[in-house]
This record gives sequence, structure tokens and C-alpha cells, in this order.
Amino acid sequence: MPEDTSSESRQRILDAATRLMTEHGYSATSISMITKMSGLPASSTYWHFGSKEQLLGAVIESAADTWLRGLTRWKDLHGTPRERLSEMMRIGATDWSAGRPAFLRLIFLIALEKGGANREVLETLRRVRTAVKRTFRRAFVDEYGEPSDQLTKEFADRLASFCLAVADGVFIGGEIDRKQDQEELYQFLAVAFFAIADDYWARRKRLAS
Repeated sequence: MPEDTSSESRQRILDAATRLMTEHGYSATSISMITKMSGLPASSTYWHFGSKEQLLGAVIESAADTWLRGLTRWKDLHGTPRERLSEMMRIGATDWSAGRPAFLRLIFLIALEKGGANREVLETLRRVRTAVKRTFRRAFVDEYGEPSDQLTKEFADRLASFCLAVADGVFIGGEIDRKQDQEELYQFLAVAFFAIADDYWARRKRLAS
């Protein structure tokens, strides 16, 4: 019987694999589980994706593209940079509470589970984190102006990296403790971002005087 190569069947397999891997992790998700949930034979999975490892790459890439398309853009927010970052953090907390970050849960679980074994997964994770890091750097530029010296450029990058790492921790902490107040912690992060930046400029002024 000829394999079904339609985009519809491919998407059904992707949807089933995404849901199962989110719930159970990569290793605990079998082709037979994907077959049962998608309603398509195992041969269709191998026809479309070749192997479970290649299916994983497709799941991550597809989920990342969907998540990034739905990400709130900095340019669409209003107010001062401080107000816009605060709003961005509020939206992030709301999305988490509504269950939207299933993709993030999946990609973190797989990155931790597989380590460096799957380069495509790690590259996709870096792409997603780069998009979030870019928001922090945009907030810095809009508040203080584009860095004109190498020292400030390096500081802005380190500050964005620090805030991204904290955001990772808030997300993971929320997975461990569902009673955690995500919105409060993300608001703390927005305040901390500008407090650290203000301290940097204060120290620069003291050194210059």
C-alpha cells in the first residue's frame, strides 16, 4: 500500500509526538504510542521522518516556529522601556498560567534529557533563547541609548544573558512548584534589570568624575 505523504498526516504525527514528548519525555515516548495517538501506522512515521531522532528534530523545529510567531514583539508594546519590559514580563507570566509554554517545557526537558546528543535540539533552544535575550537588550537600548563603547556593549550583553538565565530559572521553578507566583517573580526580574543597569551607569559616572 503506498505511503500517505500528505501534509495532514505529517502534522497529525507531529501533533501526537509533541503532546506525548511533552507529557512523558523523549525516551519514554515510543513509536507505538505515537502511532496510537495519531491513528496512523508506524510506517507513516518512518516514511515522513525516517527515524524517531529525526522526528524529534521536526517536532522541536515546528513547535519553535509556532511559539516564536506567537511571541509578543517589543515594537507592539507601548509606554516607556520600563513599562514595556514590565508588560512583557506580565504577558510571559500570563502565558505560563494559561499553559501556552508546553513547547518550552518540552524543549527544556529534551535538552536536559539528551544533553548534547542532538545538535538540532540544542540549536533550536539557542534560537528561542536568543529571541528572548534580544528583548532584554532592546529594553536596554531604548532606555539608555545604543552603547557607544565596547565596555557598555559587553555589559549590556552580560545583563541580557543574566536576565535570560533568571527567566529560565523562574520557568523551571514554576514547573517544580505550581503555587509559585510567576507574575511577581517576572516583575522582580524587570525591576532588577533596570536596577542593575542604573547601578552600572552610576559607577561609570563616579569613575569618570
